[in-house]
Parts: sequence; structure tokens; C-alpha cells
Amino acid sequence: MSLVLRCARVFVALIACCTGFLCTAQGIESTGDEALRKTISELHNALIDKNYQAAFERADNAINEFAGDPNFDFLYAQAALEVAKYDETIFALERVLVSWPDHVPSHYLLGLTYAKQKNYAQAKNILQGLESAQLTPAMRKNVRAALKSVETRSSQLEESFKHSISLALGHDSNVNSGALDDRIVIGGIPFLLDATSQKTADNFMRFRYNFRAKWQQTQHDAWKLDVDYSDQRHQDTDEFDRYQGTIRVGYEHKKDKTAFSVGGQFGVLTLDDNTYQQDFGLYASTQYYFSEHWFTALSGFVFLQNNVQDRNLDSRIYTLQGGLGHASDLWLVRVDAGYTWQPARYDEGEHYGRDYDFISGSVAHRTSENSLLTFKAQYRDIEHRAVHPFFLQTRNEELVILNLSWRYQWDEAWSVDVAASYYDKHSSITLYSYDRTEWFTGVRYEF
Repeated sequence: MSLVLRCARVFVALIACCTGFLCTAQGIESTGDEALRKTISELHNALIDKNYQAAFERADNAINEFAGDPNFDFLYAQAALEVAKYDETIFALERVLVSWPDHVPSHYLLGLTYAKQKNYAQAKNILQGLESAQLTPAMRKNVRAALKSVETRSSQLEESFKHSISLALGHDSNVNSGALDDRIVIGGIPFLLDATSQKTADNFMRFRYNFRAKWQQTQHDAWKLDVDYSDQRHQDTDEFDRYQGTIRVGYEHKKDKTAFSVGGQFGVLTLDDNTYQQDFGLYASTQYYFSEHWFTALSGFVFLQNNVQDRNLDSRIYTLQGGLGHASDLWLVRVDAGYTWQPARYDEGEHYGRDYDFISGSVAHRTSENSLLTFKAQYRDIEHRAVHPFFLQTRNEELVILNLSWRYQWDEAWSVDVAASYYDKHSSITLYSYDRTEWFTGVRYEF
């Protein structure tokens, strides 16, 4: 919600609180309903003190007793709006308008509530209706400002396109361990200790382009497109130069506390100007906020992986994971756990097939208005599906991945990134063990 709408909401809330309370005093004195008078007084005081959560809880506890009284319903609607209970806000305001059909503050808050739900068509209709009503100069100014904001957001909601390009310089302590897949094999038979099997450090330059598009269908539903391309060039080891492209198309549904998405993805990885790997798959995820800040998530992925250079590395990938998280203005903390099945496509490559448990955690902290610090960690316990044909034993492995990044946003378009990653893989077959450190710094431009 824009600053205009937030300021307008505060303005009308204060005016409406005062006028509503005065009307309440007159109405309640005539009825002599002491319980209703006490409840409305408590709600009024809580709203004035900006103790919105307490006001909503008090009103919600009394709704069965006092719903239908316009004074109570109007205060209940204000409290519900402040704690993002938008459906409750709308129901309460509709009850107010049954008793007070010309109550301008209720119409206005109803328009703002629909705007918060991104139901801009309904919000625009209500706010335009208010323009013909008898309004104070201050209220008319707020109605026009809110209407302008809704019209702007409505045009943006229909479709949006964002591009970003970035350029980074960095260092990789173990280029041939595989930066994007820990099973990349270059140099023929993977268990021969030729030059490409040695640990090699090198500097690199990475260019990346990302395009994101969104087509809003309704206030809750949208289609999304994400195109990502990266080009990484090394200073000395050009045989490890890599290009990677990914296209993701999906559908998204968001309403109140729940979000759901489903879609498909196609990706290509090229090494040294030759296609190395292709993947195609489907994904689905859902997220639910069970309180103001806490949420849970569940997701699944199904992918087919085709290795152009070695068919024994072809596989199918099935992943199921669940997570728990906490989100606030300054912090985002999340923990996930899951399981991946990755059987080989062909019997002769079954010793490359693997299954693994994993657990991951991430912490993102907005250290200032313009900077974001993020830490991520993942642990995998990997078991291969068949005996290795040369070493005559089944591989068991553990992989630890750590990432630390910092982004400083100069303005809406320009930002600078600094990041470091560490990989540590221990295998029961020593040849497949490795450790790797990567760091880079770069600039990013979004338009």
C-alpha cells in the first residue's frame, strides 16, 4: 500500500474515531446499555493509543454480542483493517452501511480495504462514488489522492516487466569440482587422475541477465515468466567456461494468508561452448501464514535431467520439502528439510543414481534501509544406489554448502553485491571428495 493510502487511512481513522465516538455517546445514553458503552470506550481508547492488536482481539471477542450496532461495527472495522484482517473489515463496514448508508468514512475505509486486497476495480468504483458526495475539503483531497494511487496501481497490476543485468568478478579455489552440479565430469573416465581431476584455482568474470514478467488476471491470480541467463568466463581454465539458461513459466494464486504456485522449467548448461546438460521439469509450492509473522511452506519438484556428453549421468529427480519461517520488517528466517530421489535413467549408470536427505536454513536481515545481509546453509546426506564398477563399493557422501551475501542498494536501479560460498564434500571414495571456496563482487542494474 502506498504512502498516500496509508496517510489517508490514518487521517480518516482519526476523524472517524472522534465522530463515531460522539455518535456513540448519544446513542448509548438513550439505550442505557452499559456493556456496549464500556466495550466501545475500550475500543476507542485502544485505537487512539494505536494498540491495534488489542483492539481487534477485544472487538472480536465481543462480535457475537454487539455485531449489528453501527458504532461497534465501525470501530471493529478500523481495528481489523490495521491488523490486515481484510475480510472481517469488509463484513463489518457492510453492516455499518446497512444502518448508515451515507456514512462517508465507512465508504472510504471500504475503498481502502479493497485496495489493500488488490481488488482495484471495486476500490475505484467506491472511491469514484464518493466524489459526488458532500465531503469536507480535507476528505475530498484524500479521496482524490487515494483514487489516483489506486488507478496507478491498477495499471501496474495488469502487467509488469523487469529486467536486470549484473557483472561480477570473483575467484574460485576449485574450478573443476563443479560449480553448478557436483557431478560434472570433464576429461573422460572420471576415476582417472588426469589433469582435469586436479584441484585448480582460477579467477572468473560472470555476466548475468534476468527478465521477469507478470500478467495479473484477477486480484488473486497471475501468470509469471522468469528468464535467466549467465555467462561465466575463467582467466586460465577456459575449458570450464560455462553458460547457463533457464526459462520458468508458472501460475500463482495469492489470497489472504495463503499462496500457491505451479509451473514448468527448462534449463541448459553449456561447458566450453558444448552443451553439457539439459533439464525439464514441473514444480508446485504452497505457503500459509498461520499467524502474523509465522508461516509454513511445502513444495515438490519433478525433473528429467539429460547429460549430452555422458548418458550414464542421465537421471530423474523427485524432491519433496517442507519448511517453517518467520517474517518481519527487518528479518526473514526459514528452515527447510526434505528428501530427493535421483534414480539413473539407464541401468549402466545406476551407480551414479543417488538419494539424499537434506536440511537447510537461511537468515536475511535488512541492516539498513538500503542494505540486505543474507546467510544460507545446507547439509546433504547422500547415498548412491549401486556399487561403483571400478571401486566395487557403494558411495556414501556428505555435502555442506555455506553462502554469505550482502547487497547495498544505491537507488532504485543500481546495487552492489558481495558474496562468498564454501562447499565441503566428504565421500567414502576419496576421489570424489572435494572442498571449494568461491567469492565475487559485482554491480547490478535493474530497469
